[in-house]
Amino acid sequence: MNETTRAKDSELTTSINDIVISIDSDGNPYSYYSSDKWILWSLNFDVSFSRLSGEFKKATKHLVYKVITNKTLKSKKSAIKNIIEGAVIFEKCITACNGYSYEFIDEDKNYRKVIDQAKNRKLKYKTWKNNLIFISHLYAEKLIIRNIGSADNLARYLSSSGDNISQAICLPERIATIYYRESLNLVEVYYPYRHEISSAYADFITEYERLTGRYTSSISSRKHALKNLNFDLSAIDIEFDYSGHWLSKLRGACYIVIAAFTGCRDAEIKSFNLESYQEKKYAGMTVSVLNGIHTKPNLGGVERTISWVTIPAVKKAIELLWDAFSFAREGWKNQASDIKHVDERNKFLKDADSLFVTLPHSTAKKPNAGRQSIFHSLNSFIRSLDCLATKDDVYEFNTLNPSRKGELKIGERLHIHPHAFRRTFAVYLVRNKLSSLLDIKYQFKHMNIAMTSWYANQANIASYLDMMIDNELQDEIAGENKNYMTDIFYHLYNEAETLAGPEGKRIKNLRAEGDSTIYLSKEEIRKQVEEGRLSIIEHPGGYCTNPDCDRICDMAVCQYKVVTVEKAKSLVTVRDKLIIKYNEIYSSGIDIPNIMSKIYYEIRSIEKVLSEHNLDFVAFSKEEF
Repeated sequence: MNETTRAKDSELTTSINDIVISIDSDGNPYSYYSSDKWILWSLNFDVSFSRLSGEFKKATKHLVYKVITNKTLKSKKSAIKNIIEGAVIFEKCITACNGYSYEFIDEDKNYRKVIDQAKNRKLKYKTWKNNLIFISHLYAEKLIIRNIGSADNLARYLSSSGDNISQAICLPERIATIYYRESLNLVEVYYPYRHEISSAYADFITEYERLTGRYTSSISSRKHALKNLNFDLSAIDIEFDYSGHWLSKLRGACYIVIAAFTGCRDAEIKSFNLESYQEKKYAGMTVSVLNGIHTKPNLGGVERTISWVTIPAVKKAIELLWDAFSFAREGWKNQASDIKHVDERNKFLKDADSLFVTLPHSTAKKPNAGRQSIFHSLNSFIRSLDCLATKDDVYEFNTLNPSRKGELKIGERLHIHPHAFRRTFAVYLVRNKLSSLLDIKYQFKHMNIAMTSWYANQANIASYLDMMIDNELQDEIAGENKNYMTDIFYHLYNEAETLAGPEGKRIKNLRAEGDSTIYLSKEEIRKQVEEGRLSIIEHPGGYCTNPDCDRICDMAVCQYKVVTVEKAKSLVTVRDKLIIKYNEIYSSGIDIPNIMSKIYYEIRSIEKVLSEHNLDFVAFSKEEF
């Protein structure tokens, strides 16, 4: 390279480095192209290039700058995240092969080396799909000439588990019941003491820090800080420690209450504050509502307010979180006075004014708790419970989480990430047949009919209360419903020892005529369910395979009826009640032959099902009366 060329390159670099990436509220330049951190006020997002070096950093900055200045691109934040993560992982793979830039993969020999390195990373299919977006950007900007072809095929090859995507965990029902019950109990117990908890912890932290210089061990500092604490430790079962371990457990319980009874995402839960909970009137009833920020499905990541129906206990969980952690929130706010730039200070104060604040506030780096902090809180709470997986829990876990089969063992605790509650919420609605208003009202018991309508996806309440339906959650519920129908059909076609009803007999005949015990595989069933060629609806007395079923027939005479032995056994008590009703009407002398005839044939219909399943019973005969 001659001196003239070197001078021109230097001039160009200087020009690029002087580009203003963002400006502050006063209109002054804030972030420059040359900075390792770009503060993007308009996106409420920071981009850090600190994990990259040399030519890798140079190329990545070029790509991110193109995204920022692209006026047609809507989801800029998501695109930038994928570029940064892809840039970091491929720099590691290339430098491991002694490469110095992304152009290294243009040569076939080098590309094969990098692919081998990438495969050894043992990353998941979805992670690689996102990372390979970066390579596509490099190629589109002509920073490389390597065309990787189908990113999906390459992601599948690089993945440690093929194209299997592990869904968020769905909690087995017994474990979920314990987690939810104990978190609700904890909120109820400590809610009345929320202000005292904050005050006592503030005194403890102050005293602990004062004594730290006097004693060489943290144990001694804690011991003497507790002695000087003006708080009756016998009043409530509370533990004091500088790291806030006990408070973290309390936070985990509050998080579970909020997440379990809203179905919200982690970011949405973190948008709640003291003003989020409201009670609205509908049809003369009170509906508990949470208002928060919804960003994921929105173009450009523009925030919008959305509401979720919930339960009153969530109000206590939010207030307990807010008030018990007030000392930490104030501690973070006090640190803001040291921040000189007004925009940085305002952002810091906004982060500190969060429902979930980081502990300990004296030594942590940022005020608002991240996903890992919440994960730690959840599992601190879970470890405090005597809840170990049983054989039945493991079986249910494997059934509900086929992509995670084998991850839970008998005698283990089930540790969970925040999104598990959203999936459990969706599965619970489907697996407990919460598809009609009366069913849902019965299942939730303490909830009113307005909430019932909401869970049945009735848009009238959402419209009346100015709430928006979470389309992504609806899609998740619809997906779980397909999984549920697939499981039922698979059981009917392959596993049920006896079947009753016209459709049940047909399936039995098909199984008898088949050359294999598996009439349809799960994959075949799932495909037909998705195409609408198979459908099944659960009734109290059995299953109906009519896709147009109105859910209100009594199934006494139905050509689509399938009754398993489990359903047949549940009909025994129904038959007993019908016989009592028939006898009472007959004894009263009331002349209502149509109703008596209907009851009689319902009894006879149940007896036919019991007979087909070889269940013992004494036949009812109206001639006796």
